[in-house]
Amino acid sequence: MGSLSAANAQFCFDVFKEMSYDHMIENLFFSPVALLSALAVVLFGARGDSASQMEKVLHLSELTRTTNSSNAKCEQDTEVHSHIQAFLSEINKSSNSQVHMASGIFAEEAYPFLPKYLDCIEQLHKLKPENLDFKNNIEEARMHINLWVENKTKGEIKGLLSPNSLTSSDQLVLINVMSFRGNWKKAFLKDQTKPMAFRLDESQSKTVQMMWLQGHFRLGTIKEPPIQVLEMPDSEDHLSMIIVLPSKDFSLGQIIKEITYEKLKNWIDPANMKDIAVDLYLPQLRLDECHGDLTFILSALGMTDVFDHSRADLSGVTTGGRLVVSRIIQKVMVEVTEDGSESAPTNQTSKVENPEIFKVDHPFLFFILHKKTKMILFYGRVSTP
Repeated sequence: MGSLSAANAQFCFDVFKEMSYDHMIENLFFSPVALLSALAVVLFGARGDSASQMEKVLHLSELTRTTNSSNAKCEQDTEVHSHIQAFLSEINKSSNSQVHMASGIFAEEAYPFLPKYLDCIEQLHKLKPENLDFKNNIEEARMHINLWVENKTKGEIKGLLSPNSLTSSDQLVLINVMSFRGNWKKAFLKDQTKPMAFRLDESQSKTVQMMWLQGHFRLGTIKEPPIQVLEMPDSEDHLSMIIVLPSKDFSLGQIIKEITYEKLKNWIDPANMKDIAVDLYLPQLRLDECHGDLTFILSALGMTDVFDHSRADLSGVTTGGRLVVSRIIQKVMVEVTEDGSESAPTNQTSKVENPEIFKVDHPFLFFILHKKTKMILFYGRVSTP
């Protein structure tokens, strides 16, 4: 799993940097693992340069495309697919249902899926590719996908695709959605939330609902770049929210530009984080974003052939001609709020002595991390809560 988590992180930072060029100041976040798992379904049926480009952009070259002897029928079953499935199984172990994730692959009826592809994708990724009539019944196809998303996320995400978000010329549409509602080991209480100033930049601020609690957290102070890093574990200790807070005079954009997988590993290494008493101030977060088409981002990173009618080779997906990926849509939601009660729950610590103040009152980065595998579920920048 280690090499997959490294690939996921490297892919994560590549995509986010590319996204940031057109979104310099507003909130921005996405789910790298949801996007990677959706693309892996296409990678399974990609051949030639199309496959090579995907492997390079996804940083999956180390997970070589060799036959898994336990799965001879699906000869393209590699560590990529078995590792992704193992990770998704880990995520589903949580009994608190904090995470809802779904990936879907929908192709125009003129491109029927190969029976072998259908069997292997259902076996390896636990999803069922579908053919829809984009050409003649685009509205019916849109409503079908919306209902599929709503069912897969247990009602968390409704009406994903708005009218005119698909076209009759679409051939292969990838949908990946992921939502997270935090259930924390140390819970924020509603009666401790107060209006406070959040500094947007050197000259502007806004009033936000600032949550507060005292407790012991793992906190690290890094000199270069000048940041503090705090880990906030969930109630089952499966997931963590990692908050990266730069010093007030240091550019968040510079951190985004320079961050790497190795740097992140170093920042959250136990050697650099101490379990100490903390006064934690954190704005309420309700983040909701839809990336309407990520094909442009992936093309800029070098994954071009699968979107090109003259070059795409998805011959392991269909025999119905030169199929291309038309659009890749991701919907993500993250909610970090109080636990709903007015009195101290059993999972909140008693008053602590001499706490260090960690006040998230200016723009910051965050990760939702799966602790066991170190896979990044979400990565984002909060500029204005």
